[in-house]
Parts: sequence; C-alpha cells; structure tokens
Amino acid sequence: MKVAIVDDEMHCIESLVLDLQSIDKNIELVYKNNKPEEALDQLANLELDLLFLDVEMPGMNGFEFLEQMGTIPYDVIFTTAHSQYAVKAFKYHAFSYLMKPIDDKELAEVIHQWEKGKVKSNDQVNNIKSLLTQMKSEGILKSKIALPVYDGYEFLEVDDITYCQSDNNYATFYLKDGSKMLISKTLKEVEKILEKHMFLRIHQSFLINPKYLKKYQRTDGGYVIMEDGTSIRVSNQKKELIIGFFEAVKRSE
Repeated sequence: MKVAIVDDEMHCIESLVLDLQSIDKNIELVYKNNKPEEALDQLANLELDLLFLDVEMPGMNGFEFLEQMGTIPYDVIFTTAHSQYAVKAFKYHAFSYLMKPIDDKELAEVIHQWEKGKVKSNDQVNNIKSLLTQMKSEGILKSKIALPVYDGYEFLEVDDITYCQSDNNYATFYLKDGSKMLISKTLKEVEKILEKHMFLRIHQSFLINPKYLKKYQRTDGGYVIMEDGTSIRVSNQKKELIIGFFEAVKRSE
C-alpha cells in the first residue's frame, strides 16, 4: 500500500507515519509534505493508493486542495480537528475520516476497511465531485485557482477576477479590488484554466469574467463595458458570442 500525507503540522505527519508503520509493515510512505501548494504539483507525478489529507490548513484547506487537484486516481482519508460540517459532509458522501488527535485503533479500522475494499476509487472520484459541488452551492467553498509566482503559488478566488489581458507570453489578471497580477502564462493557457468557470474570450488579447460584464456597445466597432468602467474591444469573430450571452441572460430573467 503506497501512502501520502498532506498536513500543515509536521508533528501530525510524523505521528501518523509511526502509527501506520506499527499497524502494517507493508504500508509504504511515498510522500509527505506540510505545504499543500507544493504537494499539488508533486502528487500528480506519484503512484498512490491512499492520501491522508488534513482539512484545516492555512492558505488552502483540504477541500480547496482537492478542487485544484482535479481528477484523484486514489482514495482519500480526511483528517480533521474541529470541523463539524466536514464530519457531517464526509458521512453523507461516504468518505473515510479521522478525528485529531488520531486514535491508533480508529486508524487501524480505517485501514482494515480500505483493505477489504469498502472504499472504491471510482465511487470516491464521484463523491469528491459531489462533495465539492455541494460545498460551493452552500457558499462554504469558493472556487480558487493556483497561479505560479516567483516564489511559489498564489491562490485566487475566481470570483475576484474581472478580466485577463495578454502581454506576449505573460498574462495580467485584473481583480475586483483594483489590483492586478502578472503571471508567466499565455492567455491561451489561462483560458484553459478558467474555461470551466465560463470566462469569455472576446478578443485575442482579452478574457473576461461575465459576472462583471455591464454593457455591450455595438457602435465604434463593438466593445464591452465592465462594471469598473473599463472598455474592452470585441473582435468581429466574437460579437455573436457576446450577443448570445446577453440574450441568454434576458431569457433567464
């Protein structure tokens, strides 16, 4: 059994490692990290059977971590100290979880259940999607994206992004608080990251969040006005997209 642990508290990681080794000598710890932003990249390249994932972590909690991971080809066991909602959610969606401080008998039982096949990978992939969808709909989990910066990653809430602008091989993110961020990704790469969040590519150089779209002006070649007053040109190929968007909004009212 190949195991990984992600927990912001190193002493919790080391304690769990000792407990796992005492339960079953066949358990192989292939990865551990107390920095979830680092684990995002590194876990993607590892073959795992089981991930022990802390829920309450600064900067990015366990749910946000799963959201960033996307497809999870292994099983997840959550560890949590005090999240009452999390425990309720885990039970409802049939997740395994362990309360901190982790009891060695409860840990042994969870491992035993996993070995008996009570937790199925395909089922858990669907359960993860269902859990994240529920938490978003209830406002408990915000959609975030991880953006590479010079010293690591910066996590942005998608709803805070008003639009993105191409700058050669870079992209500038404009945020609702008036600030902006330059990252080393092309706008095409950014578009791929944000496609599931319904951002609109209205020009070769611009990608906008329709949440902040205020008006489409047909004159002067066609342009949109964002809620902050910014005017952005719409390319000829994208005019039907914008018109269709406004008409869809009208029909839903």
